[in-house]
Amino acid sequence: MHKIVVTIPVKTPIRYPVIIGADLFDVDSWLPKGKFSRFVIITDHHVKKLFALRLHNTLKKAGHNSILLFFQAGEKNKNNITKQTIENGMLHNACDRNTLVLALGGGVVGDLSGFVAATYLRGIAYIQIPTTLLAMIDSSVGGKTAINTPYGKNLIGAIHQPIAVIADTKLLKTLPEKHKINGLIEAIKIFLTHDKKSFYFLATHHEREIDNIIARAVKIKASVVMRDEKEQGERALLNFGHTIGHALEKLSNYKLLHGYAVAYGILIESTLSHQMGLLSLKQLIIIKKLLSRFGIHTKNLRKYDINKIIQATKNDKKVQGKNVRYVLLKEIGKAHIIKNNYVHAVSDEMVRQTFKIIFSEPRALASGSDEERK
Repeated sequence: MHKIVVTIPVKTPIRYPVIIGADLFDVDSWLPKGKFSRFVIITDHHVKKLFALRLHNTLKKAGHNSILLFFQAGEKNKNNITKQTIENGMLHNACDRNTLVLALGGGVVGDLSGFVAATYLRGIAYIQIPTTLLAMIDSSVGGKTAINTPYGKNLIGAIHQPIAVIADTKLLKTLPEKHKINGLIEAIKIFLTHDKKSFYFLATHHEREIDNIIARAVKIKASVVMRDEKEQGERALLNFGHTIGHALEKLSNYKLLHGYAVAYGILIESTLSHQMGLLSLKQLIIIKKLLSRFGIHTKNLRKYDINKIIQATKNDKKVQGKNVRYVLLKEIGKAHIIKNNYVHAVSDEMVRQTFKIIFSEPRALASGSDEERK
């Protein structure tokens, strides 16, 4: 008997379910029947050992034509060379339009596999099977697919919706603590811009209510995607923390995990929101205090050159003309929106000043301690 926590329908031009629960790795509970001639599992070398070989053998024992393709794990390998290698593997195996891609892994695998599916034979179907908390909470839902370039992250890609997302929370048992934090940051990002109650729920329940947190985050993201699939407006809010975050990832040569990079982005962009007279000091300290519980402190940013960070933001997808645009917070659970403008141009000098202010803050304020709230 399968324990289903929640099934969330996503209504885009393609309607698909996001199924969150335990014991969902049994393919009979979700694999489409009789529609596809073969299945291609795309994964990385870590997930291959953990889960992919088992799924591959399960499919073969059930009489399905299954192909397993994998690449070296890591954000730096989410590139055109890896994509071409995977595509050549599919061509070599004569994969046709009745092939279903199974994207089994974290955000890197999901983004790359989705982009392969979007372009292979001009578009074939795929299912996201996220194995990390970050992928379950965020990247597996919404159809954003992409690869990185030397100029920045996710600059080449497509919106290509999966036909299903299967999030088996039992797979998270093998996840190291830093990867759990990596995923929780994406939930914090979603809640900061959309749901105050869920932000405080995460703050007090993140150690024992992971399924609930995933469901809350996915419901919000699904509703945003349904209103703005192509990121022409509101969906940009889901990029909160990402303008600075993506810049830090690039400067670290992708050694900094995505969630951690976004966490530092949240820290900077929340402070920027306060400096611009939007977010109150009290709420800024609450945000910093939660981030500090996950090891996110301003002192860790001192290794990066401010000017290089600012230069790296010039390749952000939200840039318009020469203006780098940011998602800004009005309060916890609510973004700053003016006449349907969800992102806002901020001068390099304002960003530079925000960094300098952060680096000059007393230790208590920088870490979000209770002392500064008194």
